[in-house]
Amino acid sequence: MADFDMPGLGRARMGLTELARSPAKRGGCNAVKYELVKELYSEIRAARLAGHSWLVIKNSIRSNVNVLISEKALAEFFAEIDKRYEAETGVKALPETGAKRKRGRPRKAVSAPDSGQ
Repeated sequence: MADFDMPGLGRARMGLTELARSPAKRGGCNAVKYELVKELYSEIRAARLAGHSWLVIKNSIRSNVNVLISEKALAEFFAEIDKRYEAETGVKALPETGAKRKRGRPRKAVSAPDSGQ
């Protein structure tokens, strides 16, 4: 390693060493969003039972609280909390909605082979 020398190499090495000391924080805001959904769980559940979409619920939350949350994150956090609530109380969880569709071209239906008689 001593054979290769370039200006700034020592600084780059120090910077990478500093990065290695503390792992990257991923999803730091997710904890805040999760707690928000947990706090508003009963109101969100009532709105879903009344037939409101995730978009309408998200817009209502974002207009009153200064937190950016997507429909997908809102639905995922709610489903997780709802399952936990079902396990604790026995009240049936609401059915999950979301993008669980299969992508690509649908397969052709295969018919059963004839017996030939």
